[in-house]
Amino acid sequence: MKRWPLRIKLTIAYVVLTAVTGAIMLGLILLMAQPVTPVGTGSSVPYSSSAVPAPDRPVTAPADPGEPELVDVSGTVTYSSVLGNGVVALVVVMAVAAVLGWLTARRALLPIRSITSAAQRAADQELSTRICLSGPKDEIKELADAFDHMLARLERSFVSQRRFLANAAHELKTPVATQQAVTEVAMTRPDAGTGTIELGRKILASLDHQQRVLTGLFALAQNAETIEGRDTVNLADLTDGILHERIARNDEQIEPTSELDVAKVRGDAALLEQLIRNLIDNAFVHNAPGGWVSVRTVGTPTESVLEIANGGTHIDTTRSDQLFEPFKRSCFNRADPPPGSGLGLSVVRAISEAHGGSVTAQPRDEGGLVVRVRLPAA
Repeated sequence: MKRWPLRIKLTIAYVVLTAVTGAIMLGLILLMAQPVTPVGTGSSVPYSSSAVPAPDRPVTAPADPGEPELVDVSGTVTYSSVLGNGVVALVVVMAVAAVLGWLTARRALLPIRSITSAAQRAADQELSTRICLSGPKDEIKELADAFDHMLARLERSFVSQRRFLANAAHELKTPVATQQAVTEVAMTRPDAGTGTIELGRKILASLDHQQRVLTGLFALAQNAETIEGRDTVNLADLTDGILHERIARNDEQIEPTSELDVAKVRGDAALLEQLIRNLIDNAFVHNAPGGWVSVRTVGTPTESVLEIANGGTHIDTTRSDQLFEPFKRSCFNRADPPPGSGLGLSVVRAISEAHGGSVTAQPRDEGGLVVRVRLPAA
């Protein structure tokens, strides 16, 4: 059933109230306009016997033929004129009430529009928005003040989380840099063999990746709404490389399949790589032994989609949204949960939203999960 806007409802209420009040007043006017002829009053006209035709039989003349007889005609006034004029006046008043009610409702709902606009801006991560509604201390003013208080608390909470993330990313840079230096020294030692040098190269590549991820997370914490320094990135290329790396250490004996079409986006390559890596790792780890993983990328003129599906245990559909919360996992009731920090999907959501996209998780009827990341196309 379609619900009418509040402005229309208020206008209808004004018109109905005016119509009821006008109808009551018109009824009272008609009631008071009933014909009542007090004694000795009324409009009278003289009676003339010459106006009456002569009868066929004799009649008795009035006792005093010199006095004219008076006849009362005040009862000939009817309600038709009063009723007609009253109905016309009532219709006019209802039309005026509709116009005035529409304007009054518009003015009365202006504070509500301010609250709605502030809520929409807050939904777009503009938590510094405040309504600051002025005027008398009525119910709407109390609602606006409560909303401002809520936004202030949310802003403090988000600022605290961003500061923590920035500090953590900054502090982690130091041990990563130390590990890089130690690895480089070990590789340049005179007694370093071929195996040591090859291992050092792999360690340096991994540390370089960690360094880029930390840099991206630090930038994300500093400016969570947008990603600066965006590059054109093909999700298919990133996904193909990460998938081959994961297949090389496929200890779970998972059977992967891929269908990678060109899907270009604008964003931070290191963060997008981390997003894909988290999703692929989750698909391999949270799976049944000897299970399967399907990876797809699809590009359209408006958006690029990354879809990763896997088999595994059944997941309650009512808990699918909880998977994106920190430290929440799909194995809610397992005594031996697979390894992991429980932050993978929460990081995926943060990165996708920072790129102007979204991520959804849909449990499969046969068990497992389908995760779709949608990002604006480049």
